[in-house]
Amino acid sequence: MRGMPLPDVAQALATLEAIGSAPTVPYHEGAALRAIGERLAALGIPATPDRYGQLHARLTRGSAKRALALVAHTDHPGFAVAEANGREGRVRVSGGLRARCFGRPARVQVHDDEGSPPIPAVVDGYVPDLDAAHNSPGHARIRAEGALRHGQWAVLDLPGLEVRGQELRMRAADDLAGCALIVEALRLLQAEERPFDVHAAFTRAEETGLFGARLIAEEALIPRDAWVVSIEASNSRFAPAGEGIVVRVGDLHNTFSNEAERYLRVAQEALALAGLPTQRRLLPGGTCEASAFVRLGWTATGIALPNTGYHNDHEDGGFGAEIIQLVDVVSGIALLAEAAAAAGADASESWWPSAKRVPDDVRALLRTDG
Repeated sequence: MRGMPLPDVAQALATLEAIGSAPTVPYHEGAALRAIGERLAALGIPATPDRYGQLHARLTRGSAKRALALVAHTDHPGFAVAEANGREGRVRVSGGLRARCFGRPARVQVHDDEGSPPIPAVVDGYVPDLDAAHNSPGHARIRAEGALRHGQWAVLDLPGLEVRGQELRMRAADDLAGCALIVEALRLLQAEERPFDVHAAFTRAEETGLFGARLIAEEALIPRDAWVVSIEASNSRFAPAGEGIVVRVGDLHNTFSNEAERYLRVAQEALALAGLPTQRRLLPGGTCEASAFVRLGWTATGIALPNTGYHNDHEDGGFGAEIIQLVDVVSGIALLAEAAAAAGADASESWWPSAKRVPDDVRALLRTDG
């Protein structure tokens, strides 16, 4: 790959564990944001918050022709304590959990924004009751081993990262794994000698309405001329796990920018030479942050890690870990770093220069006007 080192697997796993172990739900992403900030600080990359508490970082070298903005969200579906009476109460589902997963009681850990020790609890008795404004399909009973209070929130009692060979099991691969990919791509770029300019944005409240990304797009909290790459961990029903990172053509509602995707396709060619697999697919399972940017007039594209058990939905009628594959993580990190260099050079795919202009001899052969 033209001298670029491959991702360090041990470092990538350490970053996945550090970020993936942070409890997070929409509107309560502080622990995840702190974990990301700490990993960036260890690389010597400063991160600054915007007015909405979202983290931003930048790494650049030389005079790049085009900047990329890598975007991933820091929240994951969970529960918000809406009513509390001693050790019992009710929780609102916060973002996109499936009703069928409540087929048996779910063990959770209750947190607060002050960082108090988590309280083990059980959630059951689900009642459908849509709150569309916050993407909450219903509410459920909660019984805890300690006192509950309004304003607490809960995550599924699952490991932040469990490694089983190539299989990486996470409580919140969507999208803490995406955040880890950005951090590790920045690590890889620190050894890159070609020009590049990369902005990183770690957003909030994606699961309830793409709100963080929409705020960045509406208020231009990243440079307006940067081309956006949304990083997700998306349902593996639409792209097989273990066959490489997915260059995402579009989602359920929108197709993305062909021009922005060009740099990803250039990177795919480089990864193929290095023996790293990639895919290119339309992933119609859900709406990602690239759509927020595209609909608000930005040039945007996306990539995705195939995610088995998306939103912790398992066929046995309960909740379980989200599962991604190590090979997809490695190819995703490499793809982002290589795409940044491709953007820096404003590169095109190897086949495209020959297609830019019809050769004169062919033009003459086709002319019919004498």
